[in-house]
Amino acid sequence: MNRKRNKTTVIFVSKNQNSSKPIQVPTAYIVHWKKYILGILGLFLILVGSIFYLVRSNANTELTKNKLQAALLKSKGQLSVIDTSSLKKHYQSIDKKLLTINKYLKARGLKPILTGNEGGEQSDDVLSNEEISEFYDNYLSKITYNVAYTPMGYPRLGTITSGFGHRENPFTGENVETHKGLDIRANYGDPVKCTANGKVIFAGKRGAYGNCIVIKHGNGFETYYGHLSKILVEEGENVIAGNNIGKVGSTGRSTGPHLHYEVHQNGKVINPRFFLTL
Repeated sequence: MNRKRNKTTVIFVSKNQNSSKPIQVPTAYIVHWKKYILGILGLFLILVGSIFYLVRSNANTELTKNKLQAALLKSKGQLSVIDTSSLKKHYQSIDKKLLTINKYLKARGLKPILTGNEGGEQSDDVLSNEEISEFYDNYLSKITYNVAYTPMGYPRLGTITSGFGHRENPFTGENVETHKGLDIRANYGDPVKCTANGKVIFAGKRGAYGNCIVIKHGNGFETYYGHLSKILVEEGENVIAGNNIGKVGSTGRSTGPHLHYEVHQNGKVINPRFFLTL
């Protein structure tokens, strides 16, 4: 072995003293051969570990996939049971109840809620699942509209200090006058909420009402909010039940801060107490 500067010459000799062609390698390879061996061994171990990790990860993925497939098949089986048995029984129960209702209506000479295929093989009293579903869908849509556009609840939570109907004159205590709504106790500046969806048809000063808001709802309903200190909406604005539309005040013909609330239907004043609860 000969070293020339940074290179080393390696000569391999056999037992017969025959030598092979000399090979020159960097001297660092010879001096630090242990480090290189350890480095190669480390790379080999990392490679083996990576292969092991990938194999195990793939196995876990496959196991998860199988579990999901099993859960999906189970869910499909449950849905199938609901569609073919439970749902059918549910509709049959509704069908019987509707048939009973129709018989009561027919006994009074009234048109049934639903009828079958008139003139066909199907009896007038027999209702298909599709007809039942359509009926209840329309019925719930109507209920949703009525709940949204019918005045319900308090425009401002508080004690009712003056009811609907006849009362003594609050200024003199003498004579009797007609009170068209409810007076609800509140503090000056308390928020006032609309009691149903609708459209503002008046917002401004209105005689004895003082600052007043009038909202037009569905089914011929209108609500009045009087004696306000501030109006927060404008005429033509659409409002949703629960929106803040103004603030309590004592404008107009008023003895102190409170909210005057009225409910009208088809041009007639009605008692708002009927609409404070469902």
